[in-house]
Amino acid sequence: MPEPAVYTHRRGPIAEIVLNRPEVLNAENLQWIADLQGAIDTVAADEAAQLVVVRGAGRAFCSGLDLNMMAEQGMPAEFYPAQERAFSALEALDRLVIALIHGYCLGGGLQLAIACDLRIATSDAVLGLPAAREGLFPGMSVWRLPRLIGLGRALRLAISGELLDGAEAGRIGLVDHVVPAEAFPQAAEQIVERYLAVPQTAARATKRLMRRAFERDFASVYEESVPLLARCLAAPEVAAARAAWAARRAARQAGPE
Repeated sequence: MPEPAVYTHRRGPIAEIVLNRPEVLNAENLQWIADLQGAIDTVAADEAAQLVVVRGAGRAFCSGLDLNMMAEQGMPAEFYPAQERAFSALEALDRLVIALIHGYCLGGGLQLAIACDLRIATSDAVLGLPAAREGLFPGMSVWRLPRLIGLGRALRLAISGELLDGAEAGRIGLVDHVVPAEAFPQAAEQIVERYLAVPQTAARATKRLMRRAFERDFASVYEESVPLLARCLAAPEVAAARAAWAARRAARQAGPE
């Protein structure tokens, strides 16, 4: 039985979605898309998973469309709708989703990365959207990318197809953290652990509401925020924080012995 093109792996409270076609730098084909959707569905149903990491096996995150598929048959009719369903499902997960980017992150690979909530990249990673050079447009990154880095920069990247290293991607806000290549993945793991240490009820509420910022008006987002605040206040992390505040206040009032 062939290995899945994408699979999930649980590591304590972290669910990993692993892109698993290292022999072609994790390039996308139909099986890759189907397996990605299956992996996202698996993670969505796993309430014990507090945070999700997306990473690539081997030497790259994802090099984009499988050129062998394109040479043999072109883009199958079902590819683009299935890809965007999967990316939207990843975006909608009620957990923080962090992309760990090394090597090539091109085309659909970058589209996948910007559907995640946060991106950690090595300084020598190679990121870009070469679709326009090949007579295509870069999927629904035309919608996501301007929201992330602004319209002008997004147009420049999407139309020119220019490639950026991780350091430049960090400078323009395309990635959120840049780590030295020689320290990856240990440095990335330390950053992931920092996000995992945040009370996850609060993190999920923040993600949910902030994702609405460009699509809905203030009043409707406020209405949605009210029950989410109640959920946060009922979470054990808030009780622990209150106890810590009370302890610090008592220590200050007691003064030096």
